[in-house]
Amino acid sequence: MMLEMFVYSKLKIDCPKALRNLLAVIRMLWPDGCVGVKEIDMKSPKFWDDCIDEFLRYYTWDPIFATEDEARDSILVVLRDKLRRALADDKKRADKQIKDGGTYLQHRPLYMKPGVWSRIAEYWNSEGFKKKSAAGQNARKAVKLPHTSGTRSFDRRRRDYVKKHGKPNTLVVYKDCHTLKNKDKLGQWITEAAKDIFVSVHTA
Repeated sequence: MMLEMFVYSKLKIDCPKALRNLLAVIRMLWPDGCVGVKEIDMKSPKFWDDCIDEFLRYYTWDPIFATEDEARDSILVVLRDKLRRALADDKKRADKQIKDGGTYLQHRPLYMKPGVWSRIAEYWNSEGFKKKSAAGQNARKAVKLPHTSGTRSFDRRRRDYVKKHGKPNTLVVYKDCHTLKNKDKLGQWITEAAKDIFVSVHTA
């Protein structure tokens, strides 16, 4: 299958199936004892090349858009971003599950290897991670116009929306990023300032 690679500042892969398969490769080869990108860089740097080699067993790139080195470099960018997102999504799911009881370790997803998940669970329970997470939450609260999209930037949420719906809608993404997600306050604006900006743009 021909996988088109449009190499600008980073790779854009316009193939949902290829992206899903890339995530499957990450989960299959994820080295035991490594939490995320930084630990993999330090403890198992060969992981990235192994993932790219496995991915390129099933996909290729259009030589019009990229040389082999450019293609591999671009896939690496997507790999690192994909792993970060996957880890954040797993944390969000696990947080919901442990509200009903149990521990991170007990809620291992079937696709995650035990040796990987045990290290991730250990890291999430560490004081270092809790302090880092609290600092991030406080920093987000301190900005003039806080948002509810967690660690994902507005631009990243916009790109996700385009991938899902095929065309951008900045107002929809803005509202999603600045309204509450918990059940009892679902859809409420996080601040009056955020609401005022939306209304002024929407009625302009």
